[in-house]
Parts: sequence; structure tokens; C-alpha cells
Amino acid sequence: MYRIAVRDDEPLMAEQNAAMTRRILDGRGLTAEQDYHIDAFTSPEPLMEQLAAQPGAYSLLLLDIELAGENGVKLASFLREKRFTASILYITGHAGFAMDSFPTRPLDYLLKPVDEARLAAALDWDLQKMEQRAERPMLRSGTRAILLSSIRYLEIHGRRTLAHLEQGNETLPEPLSQLEETLLERGFRRCHYSYLVNLDHIAQIRRTQVLLDTGETLPVSRNRYQELMDSYIEQMK
Repeated sequence: MYRIAVRDDEPLMAEQNAAMTRRILDGRGLTAEQDYHIDAFTSPEPLMEQLAAQPGAYSLLLLDIELAGENGVKLASFLREKRFTASILYITGHAGFAMDSFPTRPLDYLLKPVDEARLAAALDWDLQKMEQRAERPMLRSGTRAILLSSIRYLEIHGRRTLAHLEQGNETLPEPLSQLEETLLERGFRRCHYSYLVNLDHIAQIRRTQVLLDTGETLPVSRNRYQELMDSYIEQMK
């Protein structure tokens, strides 16, 4: 089921955004409480408690974040720290919040009042991504099949490749250059001669290094920075 949390300080605005979301999903042929469910929150604490107790409770978070508001900063920091897999869609009156929230890898930013066509486009994109994730794409190496989403990055290891996974590492018999041919079309990019990184595990890109959602850092070559940044931005759209 596609579970959505809508958070806005103003109860009327929270209900309006929830109603708009229902209207869009109903128009896509989805049925409430069968194909999707929406919860509305007017303060961050109940939502934070729900996510802390059940990190996978929601597929999508529609969050009203005010740059100058204490609650918005608190919730944004909470999301950065907990590495949630849910998509995040910010609804805000402050366009300048975009750069501050970049590490949370949002689906989109919608300025108030919310444009229904743009919200619909964001929902369509997220539903498409959810369907793709459900297919559980794999990397086949030797006799192994490794879930792509579990690979944080790949590293040259002599004539072989060391795969850094969510749980432990594994040496693969193929050289990194051979695996790269397969993975370039599946959300991976070279950040350095020795490393191939999973774009889904990137939290932030700096000029000389990549920060992963695990807190690890990888080097970024000068001649690979722009391509990596372009690919990362495209991945988030």
C-alpha cells in the first residue's frame, strides 16, 4: 500500500493538501484504504514518534517546512539522522530552504499555494519509482545475485572488485570496469578511478568528496565531479 503522511502546522492547510493528494490518486484509478492511505499531522512530534517506532510506516512524506520555524529545523535534522527510505516532498513558503534541506534528498519542493499539476507530477514520479523498487533489481556476479539497493559502492580490488554492502563486504570476481558497463544504466556512477558509487546512497556531493548516507566519504576526482553531480540531480527528479 502507498502510505502518505501530510504535515502542516495549519489544520486547514493539512486537510487541503491531503484532499488534493486523494483527488490526484483517485484520478489515477487508485482506491483509498485499498491502494493508498493518508494521515495528516499538524505538529512534527506525533509524526516523529510514528517514524521512530516504525521507520517504514510511510512511502511518502509531504512536509510543510518553514525555514525560520523551530519545528521545521527539528524535523529536518531528525530526517537527516535517521536515514529514512521514504520519499520526501517539501511544501514551503521559503524557496531558500532548498539548499539547507539538500542532504535529505527530497522528491521536489512545492511553494505555497500548492500547484495541483506539479503535485500530480511528483506523485506520478514517486509511484513509478516505487514500482521499480518493487521489482528488486539484482547484480549477477559469478554464482551470486546481489540486490542493487544493498550496494553502497564498489571499489577496485586488484583484478577483482570489492562490493561494500549494507551488511558487510564481498569480493566479486569481475573487474570494476566490467561491472561498470552494467551498472551505469542502473543508478551507479564513477566518482573516482577506484570507486563506483550507488547514487541512491549519496547524501551530499562536495567538490572533493562524496558523503554517503552511512556517514562514509569517498574521494571525487576533479574530472568526474560535474558528471557525478548532474547524474545525482537527475536521479532525484
